[in-house]
Amino acid sequence: MKRTAALVLTAALLAVAVAACGANARPQADQDRDGRLLASSLRAAYTGGVTFKLDQVLLLTGGDVPAGKAFQIHALVDDGVMKDDTARFTYRIEQGKQSARYDMRVAGGRLFARQHGAPAWKETPLPAATALFPVLRLDLVRETVLLAASVSGSTVAHVDAGFARRYAVRPAPDQLEQLESIPVQGQAEEQFLKSARAEVDLFLVYPDNRLGRVEVHMAGTDPSSGTKQDIQGSIDLRPAKVGAIQAPAEAQQVAPGDLLT
Repeated sequence: MKRTAALVLTAALLAVAVAACGANARPQADQDRDGRLLASSLRAAYTGGVTFKLDQVLLLTGGDVPAGKAFQIHALVDDGVMKDDTARFTYRIEQGKQSARYDMRVAGGRLFARQHGAPAWKETPLPAATALFPVLRLDLVRETVLLAASVSGSTVAHVDAGFARRYAVRPAPDQLEQLESIPVQGQAEEQFLKSARAEVDLFLVYPDNRLGRVEVHMAGTDPSSGTKQDIQGSIDLRPAKVGAIQAPAEAQQVAPGDLLT
């Protein structure tokens, strides 16, 4: 199980970003208007307090993964609560027939984790672990929307909370590097951006434009290892009264790759 935990964080922190491609036909004024609407709904969600469910699949091929094989990890959250820049949830990892659960908290720009029910906590900087759950970083998603390469018009969709307007956002490269929690510079960045792609979809529930769901669809190849990564993640949100979420009284500071070991 320790090996599974170590693999998930190592895999999740591989580099991926997205290249800006092609001009969007929508007038910039329309994109800016919709971007402001989305940003407002994102802010209202995390400042007002929400419960959430998260579902993410990470698929790795090539590079360090044996030829002809694929490495897949499924992460789930069923009991999350969030308010402002804090969150509390159980992070469940499924890989084949194996599974592991971790208690997690976000507070003060740090991610705290421990094996479910264990007494000892570990902590690491939140930006370094964002790839574990990019859809959970609503503050970063908001920044991504405001600085987006493009924002689509809305289409009608259905989510758990009801009917919604769906908007597709194509992030700029800098924000994708943050969503994947790893910067790529120089020639490595140029190589990386040639293969990378990403989209963030936001769903505003009728009739009040409340944020009901966020999806991320990201893929790219790590230039240092040649490993191709694909992340498909979603988070469903509902308004809730959320009390104060505190950081653990004590936690051991560790590198991101040691958080789940």
